[in-house]
Amino acid sequence: MASVEINGKVYGLRFDLYAMEQIEEEFGSIQETLKAIQTGKQFKVLRALFRIMANSYLSAQGEKESVTGDEMKHCGLGDIKPISESIQNAIIDASTAETMNGNVADNQVHDMYLEEIERKNG
Repeated sequence: MASVEINGKVYGLRFDLYAMEQIEEEFGSIQETLKAIQTGKQFKVLRALFRIMANSYLSAQGEKESVTGDEMKHCGLGDIKPISESIQNAIIDASTAETMNGNVADNQVHDMYLEEIERKNG
């Protein structure tokens, strides 16, 4: 799991279809996101990607989406590189995870959904 620590709190980051949909809603497309980075809006994009991926992680855990992006409001320039690297790691994790039945990634997702159903019905 990709994660990043900001102001003493650790945030899990997840890049999945839900996150991609949120990115499209915010920027129009992945290509538009990259274009925004290239045209000087990299901090706005970084903050949005952090918020989206942290909320995607929370959602996958069955928790309330509560990350607003304000968590990065007072980060220093030295914090930018670890946050960027964690976002990249989340994307790499998603692109390299196996998706065949019976693997660790599928089992974790399956178990999370079962736990969420049990919590709702229990």
